[in-house]
Amino acid sequence: MSIYLDRNRKYLINTTNPKKIKVIEDTLYLFEWTEYQIIVKTDKNVKIKVKIGDEMLEVAHRIDHSFIIPFEIKNHVGKTKLRIFENCKDVPLEFNNFEVLSEKIPKIYGKDLDSLDIDDVIKLHNKFCEDIIGEIYKKCVSLPFSIYSPTSFEFVEADEAINELFAYHFLKNNKERIISAYENVLRYPYRKLMEELEWVDFWRVTDIDEDTVLGIAYYPEYLVEASSELAIVKLNRKCYTPRKVLQRNKYETFDTLENRFAKYFLAELMNWCNRVLKTLTDKIDEKYKEEIKEIYTTLEYFWNDPIFSDVGELTIFPYTSQVLLKREGYRDLLELWREFKAYSPFFSELERAIANKDIAKLYEYWCFFRLVDELEKIFDKCKLVIVVEPMGKLYEGRVYAKFENGWRLYYNKLLRKESYSVPLRPDFSLYDQNGLVGVFDAKFKLDIADANKFAEEEEEMEKSPVLQTWAKLEDIYKMHTYRDALKAKFAVVLYPGDKSVFFKVDNRKIEKVNLNDLLDKDNVKLEGVGYLKFKPESEAISW
Repeated sequence: MSIYLDRNRKYLINTTNPKKIKVIEDTLYLFEWTEYQIIVKTDKNVKIKVKIGDEMLEVAHRIDHSFIIPFEIKNHVGKTKLRIFENCKDVPLEFNNFEVLSEKIPKIYGKDLDSLDIDDVIKLHNKFCEDIIGEIYKKCVSLPFSIYSPTSFEFVEADEAINELFAYHFLKNNKERIISAYENVLRYPYRKLMEELEWVDFWRVTDIDEDTVLGIAYYPEYLVEASSELAIVKLNRKCYTPRKVLQRNKYETFDTLENRFAKYFLAELMNWCNRVLKTLTDKIDEKYKEEIKEIYTTLEYFWNDPIFSDVGELTIFPYTSQVLLKREGYRDLLELWREFKAYSPFFSELERAIANKDIAKLYEYWCFFRLVDELEKIFDKCKLVIVVEPMGKLYEGRVYAKFENGWRLYYNKLLRKESYSVPLRPDFSLYDQNGLVGVFDAKFKLDIADANKFAEEEEEMEKSPVLQTWAKLEDIYKMHTYRDALKAKFAVVLYPGDKSVFFKVDNRKIEKVNLNDLLDKDNVKLEGVGYLKFKPESEAISW
């Protein structure tokens, strides 16, 4: 089956399987691990390059005046980019979006792929994305995140954009600090003594200085003839007195750089309150929305204070202001601003994964939250912590869940000291008070067991062959690597399958294992490697 990629019908993509390609509006759907060809009909002298995602493809061969570029998308599910270059210039394509589908998702829902057409697969794919993103949003909002950053570093605004999930937790966790800081600023606002020269009537003069004298000398148009008793200036035997003179008036103003900063930050916080409410309206419970609405109402009250009505727009950031660095209220706002502008990849990477429907990354995030939930049932209460370093980057491994019994579950921690060979980075690593006890790796992979092939590795299959989803064997091998190199008590694959198995070091195999079998509140109960089913729960599919 072939589909043209452009209106001029020079570029087409084809595959031998018509069930593996589909166009819906401006989106072209493809499948991972499927062979495709891009055929370009053009002159021999033209240079053609094709890029899929980050991979530049090679032109395999030519037939007459056509270029043949074969490709296969491996280990990627979600949105991607397809670009064609003709003599180094981008070719305008018919489709704005390219999306890669996976045969794994129908298997997760227990559907036979042969009985489905591509529309059914797209429907299942979209449902899986909606289900898993909905669960992630709920966990992101409901779990108690604390975002920490150092208190003594130069202000460096992050290049990465803040997102709504980060803003939600910042506002929620710092509500009291924000309110207290603005209350102090408005209770004891910083005022600056200003001086300005002003022409005033002669009889209103209260102070005389050099500007007053120079004004009389340089602006004779304000002089009028007067009697000798009232004369201030004598010129050509005539007496003059000034009608108006320059006077330096002194007054206090709230329109300072420090107050402009406070007003600007207040506007930012109110804007993000609105964005959080707009973005998360359909994704979070009413009680969480009420928290943000309450914060917004308080900020709006501060905004309407008469002090800010006299304050202008911020054009220069007062980096060196001693008021911002030392004065109560202002000092707190500066610290909050630094934390607010610190870049947190945990949330930014999640937002990118959601925008790109990056299933593997979304599944990794989902597994982290699910694992935190399950471990909290064993270890009791937890709080999630994000630590940000001075330049706005995330400390390696400094996203973790801290449980009441003192154990910690780290997200993407690079293990250098723990490994006796090369550094390793499992998805999640579990520590007790004495150090690393085990690791988990989230893998959006599964195999459908072939009864004849798998019987060689599974004796039970010889007796009663069944169709089951299993963790991929290479990932189980990797668990042995983790356990050996890190000297961990266990290493476990988390995968969206139907079966959980643990292989103990004493050569015993345990089926239908779960986290409660693996751990209790104080100890690791099983040592070895294995895989646990971690599968998003979904409602029944209705076609």
